[in-house]
Amino acid sequence: MEGKAKKKIKRCLCLLEKEHNICASETPTRFLFVGNAGLTTGADEASLVEVFSSNSCLESLTMVPGKQYSFATFTSEQRAQEIYEAVHGKIGINSSDNPLYMAYVDRNTPVPIKYKFKSGFMCIQRDITYKTDALLIIFVFTAAGPLNNIDEYSLKHRQVRHFGYEFKYGSNCVDKDEPLMDQIPELLNPILEKITSQNIMEYTPDQLTVNRYLPGQGIPPHVDTHSSFTDEILSLSLGSAVIMDFREVSEDGQHYAVYLPPRSLCIMSGPARYIWSHGICPRMTDVVPSVSGLHLHSRKERVSFTFRKIRSGECPCEHTKVCDSFIRNQLENFDKDNDSGSIDIKSAWELEHQHVQKVYDQIAPHFSQTRHKPWPRVLQFIYLLYKGSFLLEVGCTGTKKIPLLPKTWSLGCDTSVELLKICQDRGHEVFATNCLSLPYRDANVDAVISIAVIHHLCTKERRRASFQEMHRVLRIGGRGLIYVWAVEQERGNKLSAYLKQNKNNRYSQSYAGIVLSGELKSGVDRRNKSVNDTYEEESTGKEINSENINENSKLPSSLPIHKNRTEFIQQDMLVPWKLKPQKITKQNKAQDGSKKDKSQNKKQNKAQDGSKNDKPIHESAINDTNETLSNFHITNNSKIIRSNEKDITAGDLSSSKDLSVPVFNRYYHVFREGELENLIEEVEGLKVVETYYDEGNWCCIFEKLL
Repeated sequence: MEGKAKKKIKRCLCLLEKEHNICASETPTRFLFVGNAGLTTGADEASLVEVFSSNSCLESLTMVPGKQYSFATFTSEQRAQEIYEAVHGKIGINSSDNPLYMAYVDRNTPVPIKYKFKSGFMCIQRDITYKTDALLIIFVFTAAGPLNNIDEYSLKHRQVRHFGYEFKYGSNCVDKDEPLMDQIPELLNPILEKITSQNIMEYTPDQLTVNRYLPGQGIPPHVDTHSSFTDEILSLSLGSAVIMDFREVSEDGQHYAVYLPPRSLCIMSGPARYIWSHGICPRMTDVVPSVSGLHLHSRKERVSFTFRKIRSGECPCEHTKVCDSFIRNQLENFDKDNDSGSIDIKSAWELEHQHVQKVYDQIAPHFSQTRHKPWPRVLQFIYLLYKGSFLLEVGCTGTKKIPLLPKTWSLGCDTSVELLKICQDRGHEVFATNCLSLPYRDANVDAVISIAVIHHLCTKERRRASFQEMHRVLRIGGRGLIYVWAVEQERGNKLSAYLKQNKNNRYSQSYAGIVLSGELKSGVDRRNKSVNDTYEEESTGKEINSENINENSKLPSSLPIHKNRTEFIQQDMLVPWKLKPQKITKQNKAQDGSKKDKSQNKKQNKAQDGSKNDKPIHESAINDTNETLSNFHITNNSKIIRSNEKDITAGDLSSSKDLSVPVFNRYYHVFREGELENLIEEVEGLKVVETYYDEGNWCCIFEKLL
């Protein structure tokens, strides 16, 4: 064994013992630890089963989310020893030159993939005859069949056609008010009659989705929205067999890989319908269980008929943590109260102060590091301004990356002091204020941009008020550019950059789901854990408790916490940000008391005394902003100290012995298509000039007419 690989295996075994209490064994066991073949190395079940296929005694194979290793369990110690001697240090996966390195361990990891799934799931094998199967396949591909107009109904992962109602994969629901002209074909009437006569469904299905899967195609994990359909969802498989993955939408996140043979009818009801996501991983082969162990099954062309019954009214289920009817009812009541004026300004301010301003003050350095360059269309908007134009940026999340242009005079504003300081250090002139009350004269600004700001305002009235302020300060003919986060994160069969950054594989693949917190106190749901390895996506670690929201506040009692890098289900939510800890470097140690060179002393003196060349951060006289700013004083080491409370910052974490990482939840209202334009045009005197979609954001250019 190569020395480097041997050291890696040894380190992994030490971690196993520490994290999972799994110990290495000097004598052969049934359990083999594969140290360099895991999900993070690009390995998968199929590639490993192929290596072990010469010995048909593989009992189970476990791929651990976010890890470079895996576990194989065999029927006996002798079989495991045969594989060890044949493969260890000799054979790699997928014809790779890098061989697998393994070790015997005393047991398997406690999270193996399970193949027998019962929670409301039933699979009726050979539900239809070969003749019916052939007739349906012929029908699908005839000139009058459901997939005759493939181009119109093509999706990235498969080809699809809907009957009765269109199933919208972006939101996993239907529009009940817009039935389709095409109803379920009469050819399927015998199947529909069988469904009701055998009490598989109480009512005859009125919605059908036909999917065609070529080898290598799949469908992302999803839960059909509760409010759209009744309890049972049926899927008839034609052609090839396939593995369907079920994952529990909860903290435990149990996973079952269910084998669906040809001509089988899959029935999902109860928990399988409501609290388990289902999906098909896009790959060419499946690992299928049998009496002799696991073996590879090559996929062929497959067609599925999914039958559903449209629900009348809302879902009354008890799964309130994931039920869209329950969550929407709470949020709609909140919006109704807001529109009627019953929600006071203080309550709305508390939510934004707690889950926007305070969060960005805490994460400002790390947040700044993740913003590498300005949006191209934003630069285009700025470059087209006339020479001498006065540009105002409302919200400074992007100011620091926008180049200083000699032909324009630009000024930025924000409520986050720490973001303002970063912008100031980069040469931008900035001031602290609130976007709802800009301290400028009427008709004084030539252009305004607001990137990723409006979606942090928690009520429609406050979002509208921000546009009224921009309208007030703009001159007639002046233009504005707005970017807000979009509900639609997939457009034109193309994923947004946000979803593309999800590196999770099929075992840790994110479901488009939410976790509903019990109470909105700190805004952090301790059950919400993500396995993605990007800092802002993870929500494990040490949660930071902000001050409790006033119990008498009329905010909703709970808000959904979004699972990062997945599609949005709700418009109003909390989005986690995991703060990246800063490493202690020699330079940091020097600044903490070691010898400093002259240049460091000069910089420190400049920071302490204040340079005359530094531009001031102008503080406005806005009451709610001043109320916030009065609680701060800035120390020489740039940490924020609140009265009677010291907040944890990245600098504090670097020297802390606690390796846990704080998680901050930011409030967002994501916009649906058309919502931003409608909001702008509600403001008298504003006209939308252009609307476009840019990498998961809705964007509008508007002009002041009067």
